[in-house]
Amino acid sequence: VHEIERLLIYVRYPPIFQHLLTFIRNWAQHVGLYGQVYGYLSGYSWAILCAYICHKYLLPIKSLSSIEHFSIEEFFSLVQQFFSIFAQFNWSSEALRLYPKSYKQITLSEKSSVYNRGSMRIISPSPPYNNAGRSTINSTRDLIIQGFQRVLQLLNTINTITCEDKSNALKQILELNNDFPNEKTKSLLQLTLSSENIYELDEWIGWMKSRLAHFINDCEEECHLIIQTQNSIEYRSNKLEAFYSIAFQLDPETLIHHRNFSYCLNQFLDQFNLYPNRKETMKISQKIISIHDWKLERMQPKPQRIRK
Repeated sequence: VHEIERLLIYVRYPPIFQHLLTFIRNWAQHVGLYGQVYGYLSGYSWAILCAYICHKYLLPIKSLSSIEHFSIEEFFSLVQQFFSIFAQFNWSSEALRLYPKSYKQITLSEKSSVYNRGSMRIISPSPPYNNAGRSTINSTRDLIIQGFQRVLQLLNTINTITCEDKSNALKQILELNNDFPNEKTKSLLQLTLSSENIYELDEWIGWMKSRLAHFINDCEEECHLIIQTQNSIEYRSNKLEAFYSIAFQLDPETLIHHRNFSYCLNQFLDQFNLYPNRKETMKISQKIISIHDWKLERMQPKPQRIRK
């Protein structure tokens, strides 16, 4: 709560900030770039980015009527600035901070490992100024940047002159599709988790999520692989079987014979045997398949999958 209060003080117009955050969060969820557990940005990270834009581009509040008369054109301009600024931001070498340069900076010797962890450094405005983007890796950072650039490309190809144009553009941004798996990936690791009831399955999925960050970091740091993580769990329609996938730029044969990857994958799978509350009915299996075969499987008339 304290951290959110800091943001509300900083944003000048809390209702407009909330509106912008809702828009950006909906976009990020829809295109598959939301979720700290999957290596993307958390809701708090997106809130910091929105707060930065509101503070930078909104004038200080003069009266409540200025909020009431905030127009579609003004909101569109705010959204456009959001994607333009963060598509061009040098995420590989710079940290995004809400506090000004004159603010008492933390020296390098005082910076914790939490501050330095992550490929996108989005510094919390509250002590101890941890990195809210610490879950990101290079692969997911690049996907997020490409997501920003994709919106700019859309805005460059459509009319945004009239109020109606701008309203339509905002709608089209929210209609952009989730491109998992994208055209650069060639293979996919699919995990299948099952149990005899939905409560056990949710518990089983929770354990997987708690182990996932370490595995995707190993894929990049130890195996030097470029990956794309799915940002949702898919359920079979009976809710007793769940699927989670990670896409890779290597072809299946190369990935299967990648020694470091095989080691990291086995370490990850071993974690499921260590779950203290595991019951015999809680099962997990995995397979590595080509993107082509994965798409063919999804076209087969099997029980419907539900994404969550």
